[in-house]
Amino acid sequence: MKHKLLITLAFAISAMTAWGKATDSEVVPQSKGTHCTFTDGVRYSELVINARLNDFKANTTAAGFGVFDATGHLITAPSGTKTNLDYVPGLVAKAIIEAVDYYRDTDVMDVKPWFYAIQHYGNRLDISSNGKDGKSFDDLNAVKLYFKLQELAAAKVFPDGEQHSNTETIETAKNRFKAALKGIGKANSTYVIKASTLEGAAGGWWHKSGYVNQMWCDGQYMGPALLAQLLNEYGDYTPISDDDWSLVTRQFTIAWNYLWDDDAQLLYHAFTADPANTYGWAGISAIKGAEVYHSQEFWGRAEAWYFLGLVDVLEQMQKAGRTNTDDYATLHSMLQQLGAGIAAKQDATSGCWYQLVNHDGSFVATDYNRSYRYTDSPVANYLESSCTAIFTAAYLKGMRLGLFDADYTELARRAYQGFVEQFMVGDGNGGVHLIGCCKSAGLGGSNYRDGSAAYYLMGRDTQPTVDDPSSSSFYTEGKVLGGFILAATEYERRFIDGGETQVGSMRNALKTGSACYDIQGRRISARSRGIHIVDGKKTVRR
Repeated sequence: MKHKLLITLAFAISAMTAWGKATDSEVVPQSKGTHCTFTDGVRYSELVINARLNDFKANTTAAGFGVFDATGHLITAPSGTKTNLDYVPGLVAKAIIEAVDYYRDTDVMDVKPWFYAIQHYGNRLDISSNGKDGKSFDDLNAVKLYFKLQELAAAKVFPDGEQHSNTETIETAKNRFKAALKGIGKANSTYVIKASTLEGAAGGWWHKSGYVNQMWCDGQYMGPALLAQLLNEYGDYTPISDDDWSLVTRQFTIAWNYLWDDDAQLLYHAFTADPANTYGWAGISAIKGAEVYHSQEFWGRAEAWYFLGLVDVLEQMQKAGRTNTDDYATLHSMLQQLGAGIAAKQDATSGCWYQLVNHDGSFVATDYNRSYRYTDSPVANYLESSCTAIFTAAYLKGMRLGLFDADYTELARRAYQGFVEQFMVGDGNGGVHLIGCCKSAGLGGSNYRDGSAAYYLMGRDTQPTVDDPSSSSFYTEGKVLGGFILAATEYERRFIDGGETQVGSMRNALKTGSACYDIQGRRISARSRGIHIVDGKKTVRR
């Protein structure tokens, strides 16, 4: 497998040199941990998927998919050790299957092996009992991968593979949708904030059954965004309330009302409807008339989950023809405000965002609870890869769908290019790792997660992945991997296939009929890529 990958990258390097665009060290550094230089025209989605398909982690747990050839034959077994669907590999699977769907009708890259890999993952693993019982939206979020997977299987875009058939895949997807809807229904009837606890938050879904009366930004991407897609795309959908679109909107609205800060123009990570039960959070106040319900800091990935969740729900409302509803107007207004707030925090030098998004790199944490920190040394606020990737994906997708009033084109371009240079490093095998990812973060629980600034930088579970090959944290974590694949597919759609590349070597070659090559070194033409050129203008068949 390693030999095959090296050959693939050798072709890629040759191709890039043929464009007069880059040398080998500019595409994929040969040494471990050396940072990449952004090269315009490279389809980084392909490079990253091929490099990391079988080798990434969910926090610290192996989560890689099986490697297949173009006929559906399994070459390398999955490295994933989880026995149920999980939101981290589920995010990666969703991102990959969306890349498959985008590139399926072109010869730009061979996406059949990716389809079989995700089909294999989706058919082998089921929803956990906690997910089916409505106790954890994290255990349901991976169900999103089945929407495109089922669509591709139903259309028989790819032949049956050795491991799984299209018919089996369709049936599996239906079963997952049915179970997920039932789980959300149970959560909506059981694990919700009561009016007697906090009237304004009544009906808000707990983040998990163990996080009583808490709502987190993260949960809006995991729960209501999934319900919106089920509501719109699941053929056997049965309502779980009198108005499920309003139910989706209400989850985002409750969270917004208690988490949005007008001064920072950002959302706090989470709130509790019961501040008398502090959960060990910093900054909470249960003093009558001076209650503080929200956690203390603005965490990048929490903002990112909520942000992308808004984009995804608004997309479903567009598809359902609900753009003239109050629900759509409410969520659309939130998106404008949050989009502007996040944009204001983009680092001007790198184009990326910080772990503590409301602070820059000058902020330093010097101490945290001795029993629950991963280091004794001070930790400076750092540029964080997963929030940067997810923000970038959300801006690009939102612009494609026409959701933003402002133009974030240059912001997204700088963020994407900055991501490649800041977080993409050679893995020593001809591929790349994506580093700089906060492995995990939360509030309360057994790890003394108090939500302070020091926690997000020094807390035991928050340790980021690094570019040091000698470290046990030198690996690709799935949340940044999935987020980046989403961003890369959107970027390639807009700036490469949309004719908006700055340098435009591939575009110019297509216009003139000159030879150009994809990342695997294959010669491609306008015809083979599904591209029509009329009067010097390019359109892409889809």
